Amino acid sequence: MQYKTHYTCRAVTSLLRTTPDLQKFVDKLEQLEHINRYIATHLEPGLADNCRVANLRDGSLVLSTTSPAWHHKLRFATMDLLSTLRANPLWSGLKSIEVRVDYLPPNHDDTPTNFKTPSAISEQNAKLLRQTATHIRNEKLAGALTRLAKRSGN
Repeated sequence: MQYKTHYTCRAVTSLLRTTPDLQKFVDKLEQLEHINRYIATHLEPGLADNCRVANLRDGSLVLSTTSPAWHHKLRFATMDLLSTLRANPLWSGLKSIEVRVDYLPPNHDDTPTNFKTPSAISEQNAKLLRQTATHIRNEKLAGALTRLAKRSGN
């Protein structure tokens, strides 16, 4: 059985624009995305990958970075960035740039992990750990030593 729909399909953004409050929200999101793209072209590539526009309020642009190290680098670039943004008529009234660390996920899918791979221990140390585990009465500690002994290269 085939159903007939009486409503035409519309884009989500056109639906969001149906009320004034949602219209303001969509406009704000588009403005932030526009500033984000503009900033990305004016920052060095490594810095642009780790920085996003978080908000624009009361003449202050809020940028988010992924780590304290990028925060530090971005702070040095803010005065030049502020001058560049003020040169554009859209953001000529910009007063300041605030930078904060939000530990954002990276923009790319090939995210490197910061997890260390467990290092292998020598067979001699593994043997000592297994012997120690057999003579310990505390079952949790014995289990932990046994699991640690399994990290041997053999």
